[in-house]
Amino acid sequence: MKNTLKRRNFIKLTVSASGALIAGVHLQSCMPKKPLAEVHQFSPLIKIDTDGWISLIAKNPEIGQGVKTALPMILAEELGANWNKVEVVQADYDTIYDEQWAGGSYAIILNWDLMRTAGAMVRQVLIEAASKKMNLPVEEFITKNSKVFHTKSNKTLPFEELIAEASQIPLPEEVEFKPTDSFEIVGKNIPQVDLDKLVSGGAEFAIDIKLPEMVYATVLKNPVFEGGVSSYDDADARLVNGVIDIIELNNAAYGGRLLGPNSPNFVNGVAVIANSTWASFKGAKKLKVVWDNSNSRKENTTELFERFHAQLPNTSIERKDGDIAKAKRSAASSFEAIYEVPFLAHATMEPMNCTVDFRDDLCEVWAPTQNPEALQEGLIKLFGLKPEQIKIHLPRIGGAFGRRYYVDYAMDTAILSKKIGKPVKLTWTREEDIRHDWYRPGSVQKISASLDKEGMVTGWQHILANASRKTSLGREGGPAGTEIDEYDFPAGLVPNLQLEYGHVLSDVPLGQWRAVAASANAFPVHCFLDELAFLNKMDSIDYFLKFLGPKRMVPVVGDYEFDVERLITVVEKVRQMSGWDTPLPKGQGRGFAARKGAGSFIAEVVTVRVDENEKTKILRVDAVVDCGIVVNPSGAKAQVEGGILEGLCAALYGEITIKDGAAEQSNFHDYKWMRMGEVPGIHIEFIKNELPPRGLGEPPLPPAIPALANAIYAATGKRIRKLPIVK
Repeated sequence: MKNTLKRRNFIKLTVSASGALIAGVHLQSCMPKKPLAEVHQFSPLIKIDTDGWISLIAKNPEIGQGVKTALPMILAEELGANWNKVEVVQADYDTIYDEQWAGGSYAIILNWDLMRTAGAMVRQVLIEAASKKMNLPVEEFITKNSKVFHTKSNKTLPFEELIAEASQIPLPEEVEFKPTDSFEIVGKNIPQVDLDKLVSGGAEFAIDIKLPEMVYATVLKNPVFEGGVSSYDDADARLVNGVIDIIELNNAAYGGRLLGPNSPNFVNGVAVIANSTWASFKGAKKLKVVWDNSNSRKENTTELFERFHAQLPNTSIERKDGDIAKAKRSAASSFEAIYEVPFLAHATMEPMNCTVDFRDDLCEVWAPTQNPEALQEGLIKLFGLKPEQIKIHLPRIGGAFGRRYYVDYAMDTAILSKKIGKPVKLTWTREEDIRHDWYRPGSVQKISASLDKEGMVTGWQHILANASRKTSLGREGGPAGTEIDEYDFPAGLVPNLQLEYGHVLSDVPLGQWRAVAASANAFPVHCFLDELAFLNKMDSIDYFLKFLGPKRMVPVVGDYEFDVERLITVVEKVRQMSGWDTPLPKGQGRGFAARKGAGSFIAEVVTVRVDENEKTKILRVDAVVDCGIVVNPSGAKAQVEGGILEGLCAALYGEITIKDGAAEQSNFHDYKWMRMGEVPGIHIEFIKNELPPRGLGEPPLPPAIPALANAIYAATGKRIRKLPIVK
């Protein structure tokens, strides 16, 4: 397979300024290398030293999704490296790296060809160097185990003996990829590169950063959305041992609420500076603040959802196929249902934090961010800095799920460091973290189906009403795009289909949440299909397969097609794997859901037991996944497990409620998440194929929610149309 370089950014990423190799001094590493080894840098992604060690750069933020391991694995595979002599180095933010962000399950999708090409280019120059040294044809060489092999004589030359000669050879603009059946690293279970440190507690997260002369800070912000500070009394706070200073954060003084789409949301508050994090927390508790809430709508959850319901008849059509009105008139029967999904917080294990050293000529940041580009843009706009005056490090992140796509916490830290003239590490309390989140939008959704004499769908109308994430973020375009759009399932599968949206204005700050719209919309769509199955006295999986129709490619929008065969394959496999057709004892039930997300196809079955007191115990989850080539099976399995568990947590307990314009929840005592004893056995199988790898961080989450709700119905006969289930 040939791959030709066309994009300017790709050339920047894979070719050094000279077009060949760069020699340099070896950076210190935890690996057992000789101290004076000479390093040759092929590109910003690959370095090889004279001791045979290969340094591979992990360019994207590591938020627990495993890209710090997976992306270097792809590089190493095409290079032909010995993984046991590879060190992985986390990159700082740099515009030389293309697509250096984390979100939307895109890391592998966007970097698959990029990493393969970068590795193949270096492989090619090493082979050319060996070819010249042995005076044999290039076509007779391959790389393997950090050596160049001559296939006819089995003679080998290690990489370290070739890098001097290779430095004289320009990197090629066209490369040929290795055949996938020859992979020796990709597709193997590779432990996470920081696993030993993670297990021993030695891994350095952003919250662990320490700098000379650093001070510590926390913030107390107005809990009411759109509220400000009227006045504050800090006398008692200043008496707390260790407190150094108290500083007001006023959003009007720093550019207003938004600097632009996806930019920081400044919330007015008061910062406490101290000689330790705990002293800053204690000082914040002693602050006496009078809040100004004159600009807030002072919303309440009940009132918001009443507005959502009232908006259902007042919508805009986002997609229209066929004639839904005609389908309703000619239907043998019809069915409709209304569902509610709540606002959700991210509740990451590592609360929002950041460290900034703002000096005269440099703003250096240690930021647990999914979106370093937005942080750089914010610093430029807020302080008038030039890009070369900003250095952003990307430490390992203790959970993100979309929350760290926004960089408000980092901007607060930069403001404080500039004011104080010292490095500042700011840490939010858990309470501030949950009360000042960018929440997953809540919504009311109504689905109506027109049915033929056999109970199959001839018309489908899906109406969603809520406050739009797109509007909350200040993005351009209509508000529906982030909530329901023309791609949404079952677009392309129903001849008469109408997707509609009703927008309600709100103060509640809204943003990405793992799987975003699908995390909310899969619940009504797949519970509704389950309801149709039982209405027509059919098995749920049988009905779903009949709904999908024959194996084929279904046009959805433009060139985008839906591969029905791949979805059918995972459904049939999970049916077998879960024992779907075997009977269960009384009080137990199985529920099913399957869908496509981020290019991957996934089917899940949840098995539950509901006792006489209506207490639900999740006994087992089965999942079958087709995500194309699985780069790292152990990492992929962890992603599927994590997505399923977060979906189950959200379904059972997840809910942010609003009272008088503020979030009522503040910590895990009232924003409950599953405990270890509630975690079921999770059984996962991947479909093997040689298709390009697709996203995996988000797709497992959405189907877990309706599968659980459907299982509870199968066990009890009670339908759940409003989340969370505990309510």
